[in-house]
Amino acid sequence: MNWSKVKNILIVIFLILNIVLAYMNYQKSTKTYTLSNQQESNIKNLLYENNIMLYTLLPKRYPPMKKLTLAPVSFSEDERKAILKNFFNNNDGISIYIENIEPGIIQTVYKMDGKKIGFSDGRITYKEEPDTSNQIINSKEDAKRLADNFLRKMDYDLSALKIDYTEEGKGQYKFLYYEIYKDDYIYNSYVEIFIKPGGIEYANIYKMKPVKYTEFSRSIYAPDEILFGFMNQIKKIEDSNNIIVIQKIDIGYLFESEEMIANGGEAVPYYRITLADGRSFFINAYTNKIALKN
Repeated sequence: MNWSKVKNILIVIFLILNIVLAYMNYQKSTKTYTLSNQQESNIKNLLYENNIMLYTLLPKRYPPMKKLTLAPVSFSEDERKAILKNFFNNNDGISIYIENIEPGIIQTVYKMDGKKIGFSDGRITYKEEPDTSNQIINSKEDAKRLADNFLRKMDYDLSALKIDYTEEGKGQYKFLYYEIYKDDYIYNSYVEIFIKPGGIEYANIYKMKPVKYTEFSRSIYAPDEILFGFMNQIKKIEDSNNIIVIQKIDIGYLFESEEMIANGGEAVPYYRITLADGRSFFINAYTNKIALKN
């Protein structure tokens, strides 16, 4: 008997078995953390019976997630100069001073021709005095183009942002852009832009950079479980006769305290439920408890 040939055959069989087992484990894992059509139908019916309308698609996958360490972005001198060059024609006549914009937050502010740009770790503020006699914004599309151009001047890659919320009234618009990291929202890293008919009035930029994931993954609640928990918790603060409309549900990372925004730290997976009235509820994906709302 040719033992060498037999050995080769056995090795091939062993490799095939490993591939088959790996595929079966993958299929099992995928099925375990995938929302079924029946689960989705059940939670929709239950919400409907409790005056909660669901007008959005639910996340289908909910695999275990790690925490994500985030740090506030520090803007170098070169980065500041590049941004200032995009907004000011030249450096002549720029006033530079220190301003305390919030308790404990001090910015270096650059001002010229009615525009102010302030820098601090993880934060940029922008203020302008729009020309009220010159209306350049006539539609939401005009406002969106102006907002996108502003972000490019701030050195943003628009493909790495997701426009999340717009508000309009009396010719005024507010846009909210969130940064995305590996398909997940970074809820503490966003840009808020307020636009009037004469142009941009102000913008607040909160910029965090992902550093690393923590070592261990933890199971998270499924979307239907999150909605069930939301239903029970919202009943405590809302009139049971009110109809609640859910327009969006997504998942991302959020700091569990405001203090962490200044220094960075571990962000936790959170679901966010956005209602038709503009309110957003953040629900800890590990514990299924409402932590914040805005």
